Amino acid sequence: MRIALITPREEGLSAFRAGLEGRNARIECYRDDFDFLQTARSRTWDLVIVDGLYTPFHGILERLLEINASLNTAVLTDLSAEAFHEAGEGLGILSALPAKPAAADVDPLLAKLRAIGGLDPAVEEAQAHLDAGRFRHHPHCVVCWDRHPFGLQVDYRVTGVHRVEGTFGCGKSYEGYEGLVHGGVISSLLDGAMASCMLAMGLEAYTAELRVRFRGPVRTGRPAVLKGDWVRGEGPLHLLTATLEEEGKVRATARAKFYQGSLDADAAPLPKGGGMRHLLSQARKRLV
Repeated sequence: MRIALITPREEGLSAFRAGLEGRNARIECYRDDFDFLQTARSRTWDLVIVDGLYTPFHGILERLLEINASLNTAVLTDLSAEAFHEAGEGLGILSALPAKPAAADVDPLLAKLRAIGGLDPAVEEAQAHLDAGRFRHHPHCVVCWDRHPFGLQVDYRVTGVHRVEGTFGCGKSYEGYEGLVHGGVISSLLDGAMASCMLAMGLEAYTAELRVRFRGPVRTGRPAVLKGDWVRGEGPLHLLTATLEEEGKVRATARAKFYQGSLDADAAPLPKGGGMRHLLSQARKRLV
């Protein structure tokens, strides 16, 4: 579960934040509405929480509706119930929260989110698998570790059945040709998306084959959206696809075979005969 929190008082909300993180939430903090609204054009969250004590929530939520009307929102406020209802009318706010929320306010908030279908139990379970697998199998990954000093720092999140998504800022430091993201970096991003799909299924697996097709330039300074999808598996072999989109256009695609197993154990046998032929036949049809 991904949550955006717009507030300048992160320390004052530490108990509330810890309560959310204890429910498998990833919190992205923004100190002002400008930075948040710029990010909202290329990223989605399960919930957006606005600190109404420091940010005029009516204005920011009106602008957010123009960008993405499907986002669920909550507001930290000291207004009375009647005054808040009047101020928030027409904005589709899920919930008002106390001005100084505590960990005890987390469960009622998430219950409201689940009640309107804002949280999919299957997606929550898959995200828990992804977080646990990432910590267990590659905690210092050059693609997805958020504190890697020169890594890509992509936070892949589960967004559907067998699908993950992430955002990459395409910074100048990842340039190959002038103004273009290096092809090797693009390949790593796509591979990371597919690897995250496997972890979200609770499986340890390694790339056995990777094919990347560059369909257009990926320019620096423009955020890119990455999507990874699990397609099919038979025995220890899994087929996956991934895409990189920039400014709404697909710029690169990939398909890969991942081999399920642990480096510390004997590999499982590959399917033979008709099973393997059928798997590859289906893969060709699905990946055209």
